[in-house]
Amino acid sequence: MKKSRKVVYLEKNQPRHGAVVKAGPYGQLVGACRGILFQHLEAGIEPFFSQVDDDLFRLAENATSNQRQTLFFDALRSFRLLRKQIEANFLQEVENAYQLFWAGETIPATRKAEETENQELSLVEKDELEEELAVATMISRVKNARHRDLLALDMRFARMSERSEVTHESNPVGPDTLALAFREALSEWDADVLARIVAYKCFDRQVMARLGDAYEAMNIHLAENGVLPELRYNTIHRRGGAPVGGDGTRSAPPDTETQTDSASDPASPSQGGEGDGATLPQIPPLEQIWHYVRQLQSAAASLGALPAADPSLPVMPRGEVMAGLTRLQAQAAEALTQMDFAGQQRYLLEQLGSGGEEAKARLGEQEQQVIDVILMLFNQVLDDPNLPDALRALIGRLQIPVLKAAIADPGFLENQAHPARRLLNELAEASVGWRDDGDRSERSLYTQVKKAVDRIVHEFDDDVGLFEEVRAEFAAWKARRERARKILEARLAEAASGEERLVVADQRVEKLLREWRLQELPDGAAEILQGPWKKLLTILWLREGEDGENWKRGVELGARIAAYLRPGADLDRQAFLSDIPEILAGLKKGLQYISLDRKRISTLLNRLQGCFITALRPDGGSRRPTDAEALGKGDREPEAEAVAETQPEELQEPDEHDRQAAELAEGTWIRIQSESDEEGAEPLVCKLVWRSRYTGTMVFVDGQGNKAAQMKEEELAELFRAGHASLLEEVQAPLIDRALRKMLSRLFHQNPKKSDE
Repeated sequence: MKKSRKVVYLEKNQPRHGAVVKAGPYGQLVGACRGILFQHLEAGIEPFFSQVDDDLFRLAENATSNQRQTLFFDALRSFRLLRKQIEANFLQEVENAYQLFWAGETIPATRKAEETENQELSLVEKDELEEELAVATMISRVKNARHRDLLALDMRFARMSERSEVTHESNPVGPDTLALAFREALSEWDADVLARIVAYKCFDRQVMARLGDAYEAMNIHLAENGVLPELRYNTIHRRGGAPVGGDGTRSAPPDTETQTDSASDPASPSQGGEGDGATLPQIPPLEQIWHYVRQLQSAAASLGALPAADPSLPVMPRGEVMAGLTRLQAQAAEALTQMDFAGQQRYLLEQLGSGGEEAKARLGEQEQQVIDVILMLFNQVLDDPNLPDALRALIGRLQIPVLKAAIADPGFLENQAHPARRLLNELAEASVGWRDDGDRSERSLYTQVKKAVDRIVHEFDDDVGLFEEVRAEFAAWKARRERARKILEARLAEAASGEERLVVADQRVEKLLREWRLQELPDGAAEILQGPWKKLLTILWLREGEDGENWKRGVELGARIAAYLRPGADLDRQAFLSDIPEILAGLKKGLQYISLDRKRISTLLNRLQGCFITALRPDGGSRRPTDAEALGKGDREPEAEAVAETQPEELQEPDEHDRQAAELAEGTWIRIQSESDEEGAEPLVCKLVWRSRYTGTMVFVDGQGNKAAQMKEEELAELFRAGHASLLEEVQAPLIDRALRKMLSRLFHQNPKKSDE
């Protein structure tokens, strides 16, 4: 069985169950990638089932109660029975996703991500939450370990499928697709969540861990066959300097930055400029950036630029440089966060013993370049307007550890997956919209950021793996916070939507009552329409909306009553007589729907029936004067009067600020600084989470998910117009990317003589 399946995928490269391999220039490569994927998956499936079997048996043997022992033994028995079905279902789910992708359709993992993003608030069972966490952990581990392999594969699959973009989530061989396929396959297994978590952990160790080798093999095969061969491969070194991959053995991830003719221009327009939150410009080599920095320093002599080091001095060994930085790190020199670029350099050089008139050694060229560039980069980091002041001070304490990490690995600037960069980006992302309310409890963002910073400051020596450990711990906390924040946002949106719908429903029903001109109707009819029938229509509109059948019947019934009983109506007596039983029956049913008292229903219907009898008399009965007539307004239509009362004095053409407010998308962050704020007060940074489709009312939340503001479109437009509100367009870009973009832009535009190299 195993042999035949391998022949299907590796030798013939044919799809399972009759699916057709993508035709065209990349058809054979699509089949080859499928073969590579299934070879690695099938190599891990046998060990996976054996591991689950062993782990469940061991847990049953070591159980501390009969109940738990029975739980694990039952799970083990049922798992053995379903083994073939789980395997077949898993491979079929993966195959289906693969075929859907190359057919140009959306794969299940992408649809699942979109549904999760857009789903309404719902209660999640604890067991389901445990499984979601297990799946998310598997996905995150692969993404973290093989980010650059996946990124290169995304780019190559985008080229082959002629899509504008392929993300990790939409990649048919990505961890999201495989983890979701396994969860679907495991749905047949009705076992306790404890046993299911065992299966997820085993799947992670035996199957997901092999994806690194699969991604590497696919990238190499595609590059050798002409699919983006310019993507370079670098070796990633972890603890002990050994290159490792997703399975802990080896790795050769691709470096996705391609060399272009514009590399000498760090701020060329084609590569994205300052404020562009999507594309990071091509990063020039460290030596070239340093060349720009030196030119800028030379032009800034009046600002106290440092003189060049004495070339006759001996070069300080890198070990001594790192030791000196470690001493500074222990001091946690918070004063560095307040210094300018030149001041930071001077302080560091003096502390390292390589600056000043009595210097006995000088920094090596590479160390000097890294110090110059990284400190200038941190100037941009600490000047980022999206960082709240309290968190800016904490992040500033990471300058020395990051500087050491960059000296140890000069690829810090080019490698977006560098652990130190990822930690800084994670901390900054969590701080967007945070308001310092003084909370320093264990659950507060401030305390969690401080814990991460303290651990790096006190423990980091030369092992950059510590940055990744701290980042993973912080990311796990942030994920829990994010789930709670989304629940708060959803509840706020639901509450606002409920209030808004009630207002709109009242307005819609009031408009109907004005159209029916209740003041002209007999008291018995006006009483029932103005009272319980109005309540019923409001409830029906809230539940069904304008298109609801019950709403339409309720409106039609009220309109018939008004038409028949309005004075001067041209009645068809036979039609009226035949309609009365139906009208009364409909009214009775509607009044019972709102749980009106039976006696009250009988009284109202009897009075209305009396109105019908009066209207059927030859003279139409006596008519009471309308309120409008009593007030001397009989010549004016009530609708015209209502319109006149609400008509604006002057209509203005919408300007760019009105359009900006009207087109603001949910999820957009804005910054508000009102005139009433005290001088020096931090602006309000908030995100749009809900907008009314009826009135344009918008609800904004802060970074904790708490309600921060509620306003209408015209109010926001006025804030834009007065300069008191602005978009945070760059907030979606990682912190270090934003800082690099600004630094390169400054170096390029402020250099007195741009290098022509």
